Amino acid sequence: MARLHHLLSRALASNHLLRSPPLPFSARPTLPLHSQPPPAPPPHPHGRSPPPFLAAASRHYASSLSRRRRRGMAPPMFPRRRRARLKGPAELSVQIGIEEALPDDPLILSIAETLRTDAGKAMKLAFHNLGNSEYKTRDPCISNVDEYDSVEVSVLLCDDDFIRKLNKGWRDEDRATDVLSMSQHIPGLQIPLQLGDLVISVDTARRQAEERGHALLDEIRILMVHGLLHLLGFDHELSKEAEEEMEQEEEKILNTLEWIGKGLIRSAYHFSTDMGHSENSDEANRDIEKRSLQESHQPKLTHIVCDIDGTVVDYEGRLHSESIESLREAVSRGVTVIMLTGKTRASTIATFKLLNMEGRGDFISENSAGVFLQGSLVYGEHGQLIYRANLDVDICKEACLYSLKHKIPLVAYCEEQCLTLFEHPSVDLLHTVHHETKVKVMPSVEDLLEYSSIQKLLFLGNTDEDFSVLTRHWSGLTEGKACVIK
Repeated sequence: MARLHHLLSRALASNHLLRSPPLPFSARPTLPLHSQPPPAPPPHPHGRSPPPFLAAASRHYASSLSRRRRRGMAPPMFPRRRRARLKGPAELSVQIGIEEALPDDPLILSIAETLRTDAGKAMKLAFHNLGNSEYKTRDPCISNVDEYDSVEVSVLLCDDDFIRKLNKGWRDEDRATDVLSMSQHIPGLQIPLQLGDLVISVDTARRQAEERGHALLDEIRILMVHGLLHLLGFDHELSKEAEEEMEQEEEKILNTLEWIGKGLIRSAYHFSTDMGHSENSDEANRDIEKRSLQESHQPKLTHIVCDIDGTVVDYEGRLHSESIESLREAVSRGVTVIMLTGKTRASTIATFKLLNMEGRGDFISENSAGVFLQGSLVYGEHGQLIYRANLDVDICKEACLYSLKHKIPLVAYCEEQCLTLFEHPSVDLLHTVHHETKVKVMPSVEDLLEYSSIQKLLFLGNTDEDFSVLTRHWSGLTEGKACVIK
């Protein structure tokens, strides 16, 4: 265990096991990035200009950005590209963007991937509610979405500096906010419905998530729902009645989807009420400082090192459904899962492929970090090998001769390849039950030893007595050159 802890610490310290590789559908922007925004375009015919730096701002999931436009203003037109379609009451098109200044954080990448599905769910539910409810304050310019061939929306994740520039350029407010929404809808144009764009500051969302005691993904979902309702004509700033209608709609969507947290309007109200209960401003400041101090010491779960042998996968090669669901939930919340197993990487990938889980969070593929063959092979960022421990050649030779003499099947693990000296039913089970690559029978000891470096040797005994004899014999023979385990 101490050795394994050393291996994990070594890999984590080098940042190799911490960062997930870029998602497979990611793409860098086709326009060059600018350290300063490019010159502003000619004034907009309606007196306002959309922020000129948006088209070149996003990465990984190219996205258009905006805020809800004022009445009488033409919508800003940002470049769009073909998107994956989500089925709903109309054909839904969701595009997710990550602003270039944000770090390559695996948590943000995972949240962006989750939002591709979550945005579609929230849109479908919001459309359903529009057709089954009556509102007194909502702008009815969007009503029956079934009359549109398709509905399009985009979401951009950015930092405080980026959203502050948007606020200054579009709303004349020089400050960062949590979410901006701008409609792209043009009344009378029915094919398709350009619902609009949402911009969410990850920096502000992270602070609010900590204040409210839930995960960053939960807060971003709340902000997405709030912005989506703005695009559908709700505006809590119009009146008290408008605020109540929008608040009820937020709670209805969040509760139906079973997402964590209160809606943005209700959360803001509760926070201001809590602060109002303080006896004076000094006490309020002390409360804020105390809360910040407590939150700074709260551990945040970002990675799980999962020993899958006997937990996720039993010794008969079967998968435990409860453990699998726990892994799914962890990945959906942006947690990086690092596999630890005595199997080869190929075997682990094949096992989880049965569940169609490869690629989820990119933690179970050839590009994933992981610890395999009892720590003899450690893979880090992008699946690159960062540690290898080979067995002594003399020990390997002695084990092969022992196998032939006592007719006990032996399997040598050479990275992803498994080798043996003679066929045996127990050897076949490694492939048919445990999903290892088909074991290759070598004609001689010399051929096996010349094949490749060996990281692990596995004797396949039939009884506990066999294992007891093997353990005693090899513990004395290896003399600290190898670790003998059952």
